[in-house]
Amino acid sequence: MYYEKKENSEIRIFDTQDFEIEHVLDCGQVFRYRKDGDCHTLLTKDKICLLQKTNDCVIIKTDDTDYFEKYFDLNRNYGEIKNHLARHDGLSDALKYGYGIRILNQDPYEMIISFIISANNNIPRIKGIIEKICCNLGEKKDGYYAFPTLERLCEADVEFFRKIGAGYRAEYLVKTAQALQRIDVNKIYSLDTRSARKALTELMGVGNKVANCILLFAYHKTDLFPMDTWSKKIYRQLNLPSTDNVNKMEDNLVAKFGELSGYAQQYLFYYYRTKK
Repeated sequence: MYYEKKENSEIRIFDTQDFEIEHVLDCGQVFRYRKDGDCHTLLTKDKICLLQKTNDCVIIKTDDTDYFEKYFDLNRNYGEIKNHLARHDGLSDALKYGYGIRILNQDPYEMIISFIISANNNIPRIKGIIEKICCNLGEKKDGYYAFPTLERLCEADVEFFRKIGAGYRAEYLVKTAQALQRIDVNKIYSLDTRSARKALTELMGVGNKVANCILLFAYHKTDLFPMDTWSKKIYRQLNLPSTDNVNKMEDNLVAKFGELSGYAQQYLFYYYRTKK
């Protein structure tokens, strides 16, 4: 990707065929962002960046360019990924429609909490619950609140999470936050996908679907295909062997797309969920 980085100031991305702000933010992988006019504000951990598209580039304004260079996966060749995926039947329209998607490298701890909240939930409610957690437990920064530290999160009880709308997930959040105090989530990077999924599903509130989302959006493990209602519809559109078993659907999708399965899921999910 062709981009320029001004240390502790901004990143300018000139190859906008592989980076479209709304594609990146609206494909279901991130929840802490808002649109202000022609500018998007994105929050992650205790950091903030502003994204704006001009006629010839995308500008990312931030005081931590190294962090967001990695966060937006800028050193990966998405043109090459799309070329490989284009060889598969049923992907052409999705690749053209969501051409600017990139899979983010997000914080594992933040993703675990966020995707527990996401289970059987809709995006506005997910965003609202996460925002309340940050406002109540996160450090106040210049104009925003950081995602809370694990220590602060562990101070909250089930009643707190119920009051902010987490519902039955409240107990999951308390139990998992406590469990995370005893786990080094960074060790999961070194595990193969099957072992990593097993480790995550030992956490309360983390089933296969939630684990797959965490593995894709935090650990960048792409030999998986998160399954939800949209994924089931996608499966049936791809003329794969007929089955109602979700695990077999995922196995067949991964067999089809291999190491690029996670990328395929993002392009297809965005296309089928948002196309008019």
